[in-house]
Amino acid sequence: MARQIRLNQISDYAEERYNLLLRSAVETADKQLKEGSPTDTGRLKVSWQISENGAPGDGKPAGNYGNQLLPPERTNYTQEKVGNVYTVYNNLPYAEPVIAGENLPRSWKGDWRSKDDQVIKNYHLNVAKNVQNYIKANANDR
Repeated sequence: MARQIRLNQISDYAEERYNLLLRSAVETADKQLKEGSPTDTGRLKVSWQISENGAPGDGKPAGNYGNQLLPPERTNYTQEKVGNVYTVYNNLPYAEPVIAGENLPRSWKGDWRSKDDQVIKNYHLNVAKNVQNYIKANANDR
């Protein structure tokens, strides 16, 4: 059964639907990045954050966090809204070498590696493509 919407409510309805799709896409990216992060102490995995129009947050302090998958940590906002830019990021100093294989520490002697093959090099690019496909597949369902 089709939903009836008054003409003067179309823009509000469309914005609401886009906001739901945006929220879902951001949460999908966050979850996939966490799932693909290698786990030794778990600090890298729990340090993923989401910010609106910037990436100001720091990662979690050193410690043993285990292999937990925490809900999204929004650093400077509460709910995604169309018109803003959302960044899922990890500001730990070793996040870029581990996830992307960039800016490797000298001790790695120019050779990227993942302990026990826990992560695929440039996994973040796979996540970006997955989220792009997710949006395309779900744009009509929202």
